[in-house]
Amino acid sequence: MRSYQVDPDLRSVEGFLRASEVLKRFECQNARPATTEEMLMVHSAEHIAHIEHIAACGGGEGGIYAPVGFHSTFASRLAVGATVEAAQQAMQSEARRHYCFIRPPGHHAEAERAMALCLYNNVAVGVRAAQRLGAQRVLIIDWDVHHGNGTQSIFYEDPHVLYISVHQDGLFPPMGGNMREMGHEAGYGTTINVPLPAGSGHGAYLAVMQELVVPAAEQFQPDIIFVSAGLDASAHDPMGRQLCHSYTFYKMTTLVCQLADTLCEGRLVVVHEGGYSQWYLGILVRAVAAALAGLPLPSDPFLHALKHLPGQQLQSHQEQRIKQVAKQHPFYRKRVV
Repeated sequence: MRSYQVDPDLRSVEGFLRASEVLKRFECQNARPATTEEMLMVHSAEHIAHIEHIAACGGGEGGIYAPVGFHSTFASRLAVGATVEAAQQAMQSEARRHYCFIRPPGHHAEAERAMALCLYNNVAVGVRAAQRLGAQRVLIIDWDVHHGNGTQSIFYEDPHVLYISVHQDGLFPPMGGNMREMGHEAGYGTTINVPLPAGSGHGAYLAVMQELVVPAAEQFQPDIIFVSAGLDASAHDPMGRQLCHSYTFYKMTTLVCQLADTLCEGRLVVVHEGGYSQWYLGILVRAVAAALAGLPLPSDPFLHALKHLPGQQLQSHQEQRIKQVAKQHPFYRKRVV
């Protein structure tokens, strides 16, 4: 396994990981900046020039809630480069399992527009890199608390990329990520949105993984799996209203590792997205890393309290939402029961 670290703001989390010895199970690498040619696999030359012009002028707004500073373009290129490198290694080397511990995030960035802290779409460029190396079918699982509108838009007409987003209903973007968004033309049916009600916890997220994600992956038979692994669906995160905890992310990551091992020879690229709790982020990242490394769930001083919050078990209205997706989406209607 390899991990890629780029953002100095995440140094404290990295130090926490090193103190817990989880990183000893990883071969850690520094990111390299993405080339313009790699960026052009997804983003237009005009969009790249726009972001770099703002940075060169000292900073400004690159899009909706997308501030750009003097060093933003270099940091963003490092984040994209880490994801591309991970995709290339997963496709070409014996190192099949990768964790890109990077910032800024990317899943809101569209081909022509930056949005919500995301200047470029890290996962989308990584997917295109994998496709260039022979990946015929790519699965993207996005469990960030916000809908990955950028990733969805980039692959909305691509029948070779299955995008599954599990997010808080109506959070951000407010009108995005509803169940009716299923892809367009040749890509119809290869977008699956699961907008969970606010207050969904461990039981709801595990039910989505087991009842929607696993069967979709098994039917799609991907050559490589990417995860937009936002950690802001946790109960301590200020940017969402969900109830997940470290065991939730540990279990979801474990399930994805099992899928990758079974379906695509272990090819798995996990990419950090959101996660904004100053006191809980390190514990969540460690849980994901431990699952990737095949280690037991590390200790979590908040876990006992979070596990016993009301609503952690799957609720009837959450189960109904999951059944709605399965009933309405053409991908599931194709299944042989």
